[in-house]
Amino acid sequence: MATILGYPTHSSYVLEMRMAETAEKVSNFLSDLTQKMTPLGKDDLQSMLDLKAEECKKLGYENDNKINGWDLRYYMTKIEETKYAVDQNKLKEYFPLSVVTEGLLDIYQELLKLKFEEIVNPPVWCDEVRMFSVKDAASEKLMGYFYLDLFPREGKFGHAACFPIQAGCQLADGSRQLAVAAMVANFTKPTGDRPSLLMHTEVETYFHEFGHVMHGLCTQAIYPIFSGTRVERDFVEAPSQMLENWCWEKEPLKRMSSHFEDSSPLPDEMLDTLIKSRYANTGVFNLRQILLGSFDQAIHTREKADTASIMAQLSQEIMKIPATPGTNMSASFGHLAGGYDAQYYGYLWSEVYSMDMFYSRFKEEGIMDSKVGMDYRRCILEPGGSLDAKDMLRNFLGREPNNAAFLKSKGLNVA
Repeated sequence: MATILGYPTHSSYVLEMRMAETAEKVSNFLSDLTQKMTPLGKDDLQSMLDLKAEECKKLGYENDNKINGWDLRYYMTKIEETKYAVDQNKLKEYFPLSVVTEGLLDIYQELLKLKFEEIVNPPVWCDEVRMFSVKDAASEKLMGYFYLDLFPREGKFGHAACFPIQAGCQLADGSRQLAVAAMVANFTKPTGDRPSLLMHTEVETYFHEFGHVMHGLCTQAIYPIFSGTRVERDFVEAPSQMLENWCWEKEPLKRMSSHFEDSSPLPDEMLDTLIKSRYANTGVFNLRQILLGSFDQAIHTREKADTASIMAQLSQEIMKIPATPGTNMSASFGHLAGGYDAQYYGYLWSEVYSMDMFYSRFKEEGIMDSKVGMDYRRCILEPGGSLDAKDMLRNFLGREPNNAAFLKSKGLNVA
């Protein structure tokens, strides 16, 4: 298709309508991050090598003095357990779904100056589904509705996601069509003696997907094709990734938690340990994302590709971890055939801009500052795809975006 349309590569064809625009910009982006993240990755690998040497000595195994592909996940988990001792089972006792939901809805209403009202006896597809109206808090103007469908059932979509049901847009008579969206998840159902309890990762997922709901509900785009989350593919996750940060800050975490048995608050010691754990394995994790993004670009900027050899070469160069002989990881890299061809870099690309928004405005001016929240709603959420993402970012930040905040969020201070 790219060749027929006159593009030099498939990547060039795909990226023309993305925020990155060209394969060269993506390559420079990934190369720059590789250089800056490599010291963190080196430290992570050394920590893993130290753990491996200790275990081999204790168990009487021969130590090959390297981290192999099959070692990686094991030692990532060991680092989390030894350096960041978060008891996830104990922690989730402080995140009953009802408390998390109430806190989450209150935070979004305060931050974006909205008003949610639950609909009594709503027309829903399952009795467990809840429905809410959304109004602007100042004007009381109805903006739309959202559904919360949070528990698993037979035949239901198996992951967490936001599904836009009706686009908020301008109709032919000048009135607005109300936006409607559904947030779908599969959180553990309550039992006779225990409510639904969420892992912290599920709290983060909840906050993220509800961010997509707000993107859809707050839109003021004229045309449905630009409504809500219909933005450039490499920016679509940035608004919700930005909002994940509230799940790593003390004030919102306290507002979304209390013990399910006695409503006692999340202890400060446990809270501090949880927040520190965000830095666990950040070097190797992000270098792996860079590896996958680089591999994706490598195979989509040439006519033919030996995927196994390219993956092996990049793995050694970027992560300093050899590929497992006789394997081809790319054969199970589902994103390549799932709509992310030449676009896997977008996960990191959008996170860079999400961190710039959070650290440069909310962290500086107040994470619950409704003035900043309204700037965010006006500059980032309302336009949808009617403005280029780079223009929305400039409007919100008051300057050109950069990756300094992203690097800071990973524990780096790079000039």
